[in-house]
Amino acid sequence: MQRNLLFRTLLFVSLCAAGATLTQAQRTGISASAAPQYRLQATYRAGIAQNYSVAETTHTVRTQSDGSKKMYDRLVTYMMTVRCVESLNNISTLVINIDSLQYSFMADGAKLTYDSQKDITPKDFADLNNYMGPMNRTFEITVGPYGEITKLAGEQVDYWRDYIKENASSMDSTIVMIWLQSLAPENLMQYGDLQKRVIPGLRVYLDSAWTHQFAVRTDGVVYSGPAKTKLTDYSAGFFTIATKDTLLASTQPIHVYGVPYISRLTDGKAVVDHTVTLTSQGTINAISSKVDAWFRATAATEVYTQAVTSSTEWKLVGQYQW
Repeated sequence: MQRNLLFRTLLFVSLCAAGATLTQAQRTGISASAAPQYRLQATYRAGIAQNYSVAETTHTVRTQSDGSKKMYDRLVTYMMTVRCVESLNNISTLVINIDSLQYSFMADGAKLTYDSQKDITPKDFADLNNYMGPMNRTFEITVGPYGEITKLAGEQVDYWRDYIKENASSMDSTIVMIWLQSLAPENLMQYGDLQKRVIPGLRVYLDSAWTHQFAVRTDGVVYSGPAKTKLTDYSAGFFTIATKDTLLASTQPIHVYGVPYISRLTDGKAVVDHTVTLTSQGTINAISSKVDAWFRATAATEVYTQAVTSSTEWKLVGQYQW
C-alpha cells in the first residue's frame, strides 16, 4: 500500500511538471520537446568598445494650483563610449564616457541651444546643468552576470562632487542641488547602464517573463521599483526584450523650469515601455525607452502637478578594438 501511495505521488508530480512545460510550449506555439531556450546575456570583451548615440526628447505640461498651465520641450543628444577594460567569469568592468552634447530647450515661444562641439562655454541656464554633469567625467561600472551593477566609481565624478560640496556656501542652493543630482549615481546610471537589470543572464523561453528592480530618471525625477520583463521575439539573430510596468517616485527635492525655488516631490508614478534589442552575440544593439510620468510637488506655498512624456533612444553606431 505504501508503494502504491509513493507511485501515485510521483506520478502526480511528474504530471504537474509536464503540464507546466506544456503550458510554456503552448504559448510559443510548438511542442514541449521542441521548445527552444535562449540564454540572454550581454557579452563584453576586454579591449572592445562600443559607441552609442543617446537621444532624449521630453514634453512637459505643468498645472498650477490656479489651473494655469506651462509647457516646455527639450531635446538632448549625447555621444557615449562604453569601453570594456576587464571581463572574467561574466563579471565585466566598463568605462563610460559621454564626450559630446547637443541640447535644445523650447518654452514660451523661445528656444535655447547648446552644442559642446561648437560652443566654447555652456549657456547660463539651470536646466542645462542637469545634462552637463556627466560630460567628459569618465566613470567606471562593474556589471555582474545577471546585469546588476555591483560598483560605480569615478575619480573625476568624485572630485567635482567634493568641489561643489566644499564651495556650496558661496553658491546658489538650487544650482548646488542640480549639479549634485547631475553627478549622482541615478543620473550616471540612467545613461551609462544600458542593461538596467532587463537582460537576466539566464536561459528563458520565448514569452517567458521575469521580475526585477528597475529605475529611470525622467525630467529630473527618479522612478523605481519592481518591473516585469518578457522575451517577446527572436528573429534574424536579434532578441527583443520588453519591460512594461508602473514605477513609483520617492519623495525627493527637485528643480523644474520656471520655478525659482527648490521643489519637493510628494507623489508620483511613471508608466514605462522599455525595449532592448540584443544580438545573439550578446551586444546591445538598440534601446527604446518611453516614459509617461506624473508627479505632484510643492514649492514654497504653491502646489502643482506635472505631466511628463519622455522618449530615449540608445543606438549602437560603432564598435572598435582599442
